[in-house]
Amino acid sequence: MHSYRSFHEGGIPIYKPVTMEVPVRYIECDLMGVAHHCTYLVWFELGRVEIIRVIGGKAFVNKNNFVFPVIDIQCSYKASARFGQTVIIETILKTPEKALLEFEYRIFRKYGRELLAEGRSVHTLMNTEGQTIYQLPGTMRERIEQYHNGTLWQKQ
Repeated sequence: MHSYRSFHEGGIPIYKPVTMEVPVRYIECDLMGVAHHCTYLVWFELGRVEIIRVIGGKAFVNKNNFVFPVIDIQCSYKASARFGQTVIIETILKTPEKALLEFEYRIFRKYGRELLAEGRSVHTLMNTEGQTIYQLPGTMRERIEQYHNGTLWQKQ
């Protein structure tokens, strides 16, 4: 995994994460109060949806009838989250190649900032009829570039 930083350095893209806090709910846990392993993928999705919201992609996707199905996902577990704790989800969107979007995630326990899991997912762009779109549309690419160069944060 790449470490997250909030600036550009020597021409290498360095990304600012979008963060959110989520309480670990009872429904997400096993009988011992430990968050089930599949819950981390749900938390990844929460982070992914939030970053798409931040860059203004949700309205664009809905308006153009686009979907971003998962074509690869990975999760590496480091420690357990438990019922009643709060986790912090950090998500970054890497620079897209063609119409592929790659997200990276880190999940921390809020108190003590212990790393619980890290992962990544790759998504392709399709229309709602199931046709693959091979180039990310210009408007969405511009918003992602604004996110990467920091100008998007200034406009909010």
